[in-house]
Amino acid sequence: MLENHFRCSTDPLKIRYFDFNEEIENIFTAKDLEKEPTKTLSSYQAPSILDPKNVLSNTEEGELLALMQRIGTDVRHRRLLIKPFFQDKDKSMSGFVTNTRFRSIFDNQKLWITDREYYLINKRFQAGAANEINYVEFDYVMRHFSGDRE
Repeated sequence: MLENHFRCSTDPLKIRYFDFNEEIENIFTAKDLEKEPTKTLSSYQAPSILDPKNVLSNTEEGELLALMQRIGTDVRHRRLLIKPFFQDKDKSMSGFVTNTRFRSIFDNQKLWITDREYYLINKRFQAGAANEINYVEFDYVMRHFSGDRE
């Protein structure tokens, strides 16, 4: 996909390497920053893989918020790090685990959730494939509720 995105339109065997480098550099710095040393840069905001807008209804958002607060409190009180359990099941290191593995991790760690709560998590944190959950995004959100932002 990366090759296709930066493929030269006039010669399909060539890649627009300069454009590629420009986009990568924009992540870390601004162009010609040395000419304006007092310029302040905004922090880079990585685009989310998920688009949480309009995924859940207002009622579902409220239910998910209550669920995340409950699980976050449990994780904080038990001083539980859940991301390593997901990483252990993610053999391809893609940031996604299947729904069944995600649920089994919850069951093994005694993070009890109902079928409805699992449905909400699955709906909100669904990865590209219908049977996968983006545990990286889930962990990022969970850290907000568990108080572990470092």
